[in-house]
Order: sequence, then structure tokens, then C-alpha cells
Amino acid sequence: MTTRRPSRRPATPFARRGVLLAGPTLLLAGCGLLPGGTDDEKGGDAAAGQADEDAADGAAEATNPATSAVVDLQPTEVTDEAVAGRLMSRLETSQTLLAPRVKATVTASGLVDSLTAADYTALTGEEPPAADDAEEGTAAETILPGERKQFLLAAWESTDSEWQPAVFTHNSTTLNITHGGNTTNIHVPQVAEGDAERSGIVLAIVDRSPAPEAMGLRAEIRDGVSEISLVDGSILATPSPSLYERELGVEVTDAGIVETEVDEGWVSGVMSVRGTVKSAFLTPYIDTVDYGGNLFWAAADELHLVVDLDWQMEFSSNVVDRTEATLTLEDGTELRPAQDTDQIFYDSHGTHIATFTIPADERSATLTLSPRFTQVIDKDFEQIEDPITATLTFS
Repeated sequence: MTTRRPSRRPATPFARRGVLLAGPTLLLAGCGLLPGGTDDEKGGDAAAGQADEDAADGAAEATNPATSAVVDLQPTEVTDEAVAGRLMSRLETSQTLLAPRVKATVTASGLVDSLTAADYTALTGEEPPAADDAEEGTAAETILPGERKQFLLAAWESTDSEWQPAVFTHNSTTLNITHGGNTTNIHVPQVAEGDAERSGIVLAIVDRSPAPEAMGLRAEIRDGVSEISLVDGSILATPSPSLYERELGVEVTDAGIVETEVDEGWVSGVMSVRGTVKSAFLTPYIDTVDYGGNLFWAAADELHLVVDLDWQMEFSSNVVDRTEATLTLEDGTELRPAQDTDQIFYDSHGTHIATFTIPADERSATLTLSPRFTQVIDKDFEQIEDPITATLTFS
């Protein structure tokens, strides 16, 4: 038997665990980038869109250099929500980024060809630069991003994902704003237990009609990289595609019950034992001892299966519970839990958790509990009960 089934897919050659996902290149209709209507209308809109783009380029070239300036702006955190809100539209199509302690969405975005001097100052906190072709000291009235470039504004927010099982208290998730795939100097505090709410508005220069990866919000914990596009709200990377492809619920049915008494070897009599399978769930990330220890991220094509047992056993200093748990997959492969048997069954007052790592596309499995008891003093004593099983169906 094995504790982990060999991965069905080759290892992904990333320095950090993050699977790149193809996302929709959708932008807001309010930005003029979404054609709509009938095929004829779409064709007309596409032609009009191209004409608008050409006109914008021509307008940028025709802008009076005596009153305008092209800036080389680094990604900037915006604090004036009122001005930013006027330049953005709500992004209804955003996906939701899921990671330990992170549940992030892009709430609004906008692309603009130029900024007024007043808007530039409100958004960046800086005075407008001098006009490109003007007498010294003459401030620009219009701020431009450069040839075939646009200003991108995006607002995002994140709350606690209420990850199951709960993340280890001292482990935090790092958040970064990315620009062209590289982290920026915009500071976002790490997300920690009890301190998970984060939000922000960013301003950056991007290519005209930017690709989704032009700007992103990246979450990272234990080499697992998740990223959402600040352009269109699509998921750019994740250590676990299953988070976005399926539910992580588990239905437990036909769970057997073991109920027996074990001779303690003392005058006092017997020790009572009663056990069954209570519940289960799937998760791609575990870092707590009770749930299997430092398993961290499962492979991209795997998930951790957490099974919670209802195991009630009276305490006896002379009886040792050596019950074993095994999981049988649909193809007959048998897996053992990540925990030692003693950790799962021996503590009469603690949690009784068995954790397995299974293929992400598995649809059902059978859990078997094989009760067995020995004594400390009488080395020859052994009591074996009939195994019980439970069917686990994955949604």
C-alpha cells in the first residue's frame, strides 16, 4: 500500500507552484472593448472600434506638445477613490481568486487614453510634469501614457476565504501587485489569521487593449502561486485548477459502525469502543498537524481528502488501539493515510482525522476501518473485529 498515488501528469516546470490558466480576454463594455448585437452589428462595431483606436492614436499624435506630456509612470497605489471611480466601470464578470485566507475579486476597471492634470495629481499625489515642448516651468494640461499605450485603473478587494482546514496560525499569505508578470513596489500587507481583509486601487501604464496578464494580484503561500488579472478578472495562475473546476464536497453514505468491548486485562473489566465515519471534505492545501501535518499543496492533478471519524473509546492504560484505515480508489488502488495509526485512533479525547491524497478527477472511493486491539502487559493478546466500510462520493 502507499500513502500517495503517483501523479497521473508530468511535473510542471515552474520554480513556484502555480498552473497558468487560459482566461477570457474580456473587458468592460463601458471601455468600448466588447462588441455586441447581431453579426452585422458586431462587424460594424469592430470596424468602428478599429476606427476609434486609429482616431485615438491620431489624437495622441496630434496632441499639442506645448500643453501635454508623456510620462513613464510606475504602477501606483491610488488613494482618491472618487476620481478613480469616475474613470472606472464595475466589473461584473470577475472570477474569484481562492487561496488560504484569500478570496479576491476585481470590482472595477477602466482604460483611458489620457488624464487631465487635475486627475493625474489626484491619482498619483504628484504635480503634473512640464509640457514636453513648452517654456520651462509650464505644467502640462494633458498627461499621456505613450505611443500605443493606455492608463489602466483597477480596483480589487479580498476577504477571508475561511479555508478548510484552517491554516496554521503562524503561516501567512503574501499578496503582491504584478505588472507584466513582475512584482511591483506597491505594498500590500501580508494576510494573517484574523487580519484578512484587503483592498486597493492601482494605476499603471499598459499596452493598448492589454492582455489579461498585463496587471495582476498575486497570492502566495508555501510556493503555491495564485493570480487574478486586474485587467479582466480572469484567473491567471493557481496551484490547484480543481478550485475552479469542481466542488470540493464529499458525501458519506453506507457508513458501517463498529461497537465492541475489549478486555483490559485488569480486574476492572472491559473497555468500550464505538466508531464510524462522520464526514469528509476535499482541499488542495494542508499545513496543520491534526490534518496530516506539512502536506502543503497537493500536485495540480491531486487533492487531499480529509475524513473525520467519530471514534469513541474509553481510556485504558493497558489497551492499545491498532485500528487501521485504508482508502480504495475506483481502480482498486489502496492508499494509507498521512497520519500514523496512533495519531488517528489512540487519543481517546482528541480529533480522529485520516487524510489521503487522491487524484483530482476521482469520483468515489471506499474507506475501510479494520479494528484491532492489543495489550501492553500481555504481548500475546490480540482482538480483531470485522472491518467496516463507508462510501465516499466526491462532488
